[in-house]
Amino acid sequence: MIQNVLQHLGGIERYGVLSLCLFFLLFVLLLGWAFSLRKAHLERMARLPLNEEENPCDLEH
Repeated sequence: MIQNVLQHLGGIERYGVLSLCLFFLLFVLLLGWAFSLRKAHLERMARLPLNEEENPCDLEH
């Protein structure tokens, strides 16, 4: 039954190719963005959770 439904839909074969192209485009863009980040910024962000100098969410009074 599903095969009959899919056979009568026009252009259904393009959806698979389109979704694959969108996935790889997104993957390449995010990979490019990740490599364009500065090392100093990444190191500062990596130390951020361990920084105890400023703790605005300190609930102990």
